[in-house]
Amino acid sequence: MSSVLLAEDEFLIRAVLVDALGDAGVTCIEAATGQAALDVLAGDAPLAAVIVDLGLPDMSGERVIEAAVRDRPGLPIIQCSGSHVRPPDAAGQKIHVFPKPYNAEALSRFVAALVRGTG
Repeated sequence: MSSVLLAEDEFLIRAVLVDALGDAGVTCIEAATGQAALDVLAGDAPLAAVIVDLGLPDMSGERVIEAAVRDRPGLPIIQCSGSHVRPPDAAGQKIHVFPKPYNAEALSRFVAALVRGTG
């Protein structure tokens, strides 16, 4: 089973995504804050992708993305935002934008295909 880091501060959104991703065969390492996400990225947990909400309470999701690009080169990143934003430039890094509001099942299918290398 593949693991993804889910950096999302809203409990209900996180819970729905964890269930939907689990149904798609993807396990989540949850982070409710940017610092918690940075801690996971700095550790040795095997990750297949990172899902980052840009509106985290303690720091911007962009900072988490920068850390993922630096600490986990080549790791696919899914950037979620309620406003239309361009993914940051990151040479060689796959950064996908998934605008909010999104359908949890659609996001989970996208992530599952991404981590299996078919997306």
